[in-house]
Amino acid sequence: MPSPSERQVLLRFLSHLGQAELAAGNAAALVERDLGQIAKRNGVSGMTASVLPTVLFIQLDDGQEHTMRLTLGPYRAGALRFDQVEGVLHIAREARSGKLTPADGLRRLEAVWRMKHRYGDLGFVVGYLITTMGVGLMLRPTWQALGVVAVLGLFCALLLVAVRRQPAWNAVMPVVAAFLLSSLVGLAYKLGVREPAMDLLIPPLIVFLPGSVLTVAVVELAFANIVSGATRLVAGFAQLVLLAFGLLGGFRTFGGEVPETFEREPLRLAWWLPWLGVLLFALGLHLYKSSRPRSLIWMTCTMVMAYVGQTVSGLVIEGASTAFFGAAVMTLTALLIEYRLKGPPALVTFLPAFWLLAPGSFGLVSVAGIATDQGTTAAHILELLFTLTAIATGCLIGAFAYSGLFHARRVYWWKRDMLTRTSALEPPNSFPEPK
Repeated sequence: MPSPSERQVLLRFLSHLGQAELAAGNAAALVERDLGQIAKRNGVSGMTASVLPTVLFIQLDDGQEHTMRLTLGPYRAGALRFDQVEGVLHIAREARSGKLTPADGLRRLEAVWRMKHRYGDLGFVVGYLITTMGVGLMLRPTWQALGVVAVLGLFCALLLVAVRRQPAWNAVMPVVAAFLLSSLVGLAYKLGVREPAMDLLIPPLIVFLPGSVLTVAVVELAFANIVSGATRLVAGFAQLVLLAFGLLGGFRTFGGEVPETFEREPLRLAWWLPWLGVLLFALGLHLYKSSRPRSLIWMTCTMVMAYVGQTVSGLVIEGASTAFFGAAVMTLTALLIEYRLKGPPALVTFLPAFWLLAPGSFGLVSVAGIATDQGTTAAHILELLFTLTAIATGCLIGAFAYSGLFHARRVYWWKRDMLTRTSALEPPNSFPEPK
């Protein structure tokens, strides 16, 4: 039974860790699981946590003393980089297994917030530019369009560097960036560029697209976390509306109207260059988001598997439903890397892969189409919802497949060989807890 002072430290650690996990993009149900297991590991069994994307309610009740803490979240301002996300999830993992005390956990969390970008401003700009070029290659534009994408990506990277240390700009940057980039594209059209607008604008705006937010929202709704899922869903759609507003404003200020969809030229980039784009995308995000060096190979592996799943399924079916197979393979790969290969947390490796599946880009095209009456509104809405549902369902199926095939306490066909080789190396509670 912890003393009153230890209870206060534990309560503070739980609230700060919950805020940090929300800032990292973790689902509410997983945050509640972590907080409950950490409290039980520290001798408090009567802990109740109610986690929402913007607030946490934590209650400790051991029959003798009742304590409740309300914490606004996420902790601090701005999105976390990948190295910070990995640091937060490692703290949660060690605290769940009892290797980290609440006092040490608080000190570790403070150290995570003070971490500086691993590659500095130069790495930030170069990483953003490489990320943009990677997405551009995956769209297989012409060489002229790829040059325009590179210019737009460099401009956006320099813009972000100028405001990255001013958190007040976070709320308006999607609108400002979309407005300025669409203005440049509008001027490029006057100079003779003839490429589909979204082929030019999606690559430099890819990091603004709320793909992971929308997908996590649908997953939470599927698990009956209605308030949390609906909150994230509204936030994701609001981000899309802001981006679409900036795009339309830029075109109408400098280009007159949103251009008609140009026909794709037949002589486009070679078929194998999109695969190079996946590798460039992984490298660019590694530099831009300052992930740890050991995480690069695992991030690349997850992205490649997601792209393989989506591409191979595209040979048989068409449309957004290919994202289902990409999401299932991606999730299974990320869980295998974390729990079987001792790699970084799954959230670190499959967050980048969400951008490959592009629910955000589908959403941006849909919202822009609704605003300009290009196509039927119902078709745009249905396409967006179908894409989100396909990715969310794919994530769930991938997680269930991992649990059924590789969970050490549920299956036995591979135990004879695998467990004898890994039992001496695996820490306690290294597998996901059964629901």
